[in-house]
Amino acid sequence: MQNTWIWIVIAVIVVGGGFWWWQSSQVPMADTGTPVGTIDDGTTPPPPPSVPSFATVTYGATGFSPSAVTIKKGGTVTWNNERTTEMWVATAQHPNHTVYSGTSRTAHCPDTSGAAFDQCAGGNNYTFKFEKVGTWNYHDHLNPAAFGSVTVVE
Repeated sequence: MQNTWIWIVIAVIVVGGGFWWWQSSQVPMADTGTPVGTIDDGTTPPPPPSVPSFATVTYGATGFSPSAVTIKKGGTVTWNNERTTEMWVATAQHPNHTVYSGTSRTAHCPDTSGAAFDQCAGGNNYTFKFEKVGTWNYHDHLNPAAFGSVTVVE
């Protein structure tokens, strides 16, 4: 009689373990009742953050902040100088500044067309309108160790 109970216990363990293994190996099926683009509670997720059409960069003791900004094509970036010395926002690469405008610094300063992305002289504040998509590096021409970037998207 005692052997019978041992075999019954072993059978229950084997059958229970097999059932547990079978349940854990099943791939959950998709809920076809939930519309695509919704969260499990039926609400719609928030839209991705939109890209602004303008940005402000502060130039202080530690450099440009934020050092990287993203704006829409046709948007503007304003650099505000909070230092006691002047800044000169200039396109990469130092010292020729040819990346954004495709011209040399001497050819585009003074920038009468507004297409050069170069402040062309020291000052306290500078605003530039970006018409080209891409990532544009810049620096302070008076302090080339201070640099940043502007990413322009459609």
